[in-house]
Amino acid sequence: MHPLDIHWIYTFVSVALVAGLALVGRVALTFSPKRLARLLPLLVSLAAGALLGTAFGHLLPESIERIGSGPRLSGLLIGGVFTFFVLEKLICVWCNGSHHHHGDFDQNRGADAGERGSPAGNGPMVTNLLFGAAIHSFVDGVAIATGYTVATNLGVVTTVAVLFHEVPHHIGDVSILIHKGVPIVRAVILSLLAGSTAAIGALLVLLVGGRSAWVTTILLPFATANFLYIASANLVPELRNETRLRPSLVQILLFGAGCSLMFFLGSD
Repeated sequence: MHPLDIHWIYTFVSVALVAGLALVGRVALTFSPKRLARLLPLLVSLAAGALLGTAFGHLLPESIERIGSGPRLSGLLIGGVFTFFVLEKLICVWCNGSHHHHGDFDQNRGADAGERGSPAGNGPMVTNLLFGAAIHSFVDGVAIATGYTVATNLGVVTTVAVLFHEVPHHIGDVSILIHKGVPIVRAVILSLLAGSTAAIGALLVLLVGGRSAWVTTILLPFATANFLYIASANLVPELRNETRLRPSLVQILLFGAGCSLMFFLGSD
């Protein structure tokens, strides 16, 4: 069997695994919203560390090996960060100021997820939230497929990093949908459909990257920039909102654990 065939299998199994575990989290939310409200800030801490550990421990070194450490790599990294900033900004403008952060799940909103918000005026917000989630999942699929196209161990590490931040992200989406008056079952299904764009992103990379190696080479620093942007622009600012000593220490420990785990996972 051609190695690319194995990469296709690994990629779509990984995408399905991320979707399945995120679905479990969504369903768990409907049974115990208060517990998840306490747990999710801890998951966000772990996710932020995991993304940084993967970016600096695996994606960036592989990018340097393929492209070199000169201006070309720097330009691609800056271009990636700029692209994701513009993309998020456009979504924010389209949302008319209703911004949704990755993994956003504040404790009061989570605890009150069972309370239904007024449906009036929530239609555009729900649509925009799902649109943003679909784009984010598409990029995650691109990152997973890019990792497997380069090497199996890099694909596994990328999948784990995506898993750590996708679960709290999608749970947060469902909590907001429920809070805005969307029925629980429909909220879970809509979030699952938005997450299915990961398979489309993965498919495009496998189809194009398998024929042109330079596509994968360029996507590597973009995947690195994506992980760095999500961690630094979306997740870490949420962690800084916690000012109590004990929860802050737990967040620091989990952040360090995520960095260390992903930095050494899959290392030669």
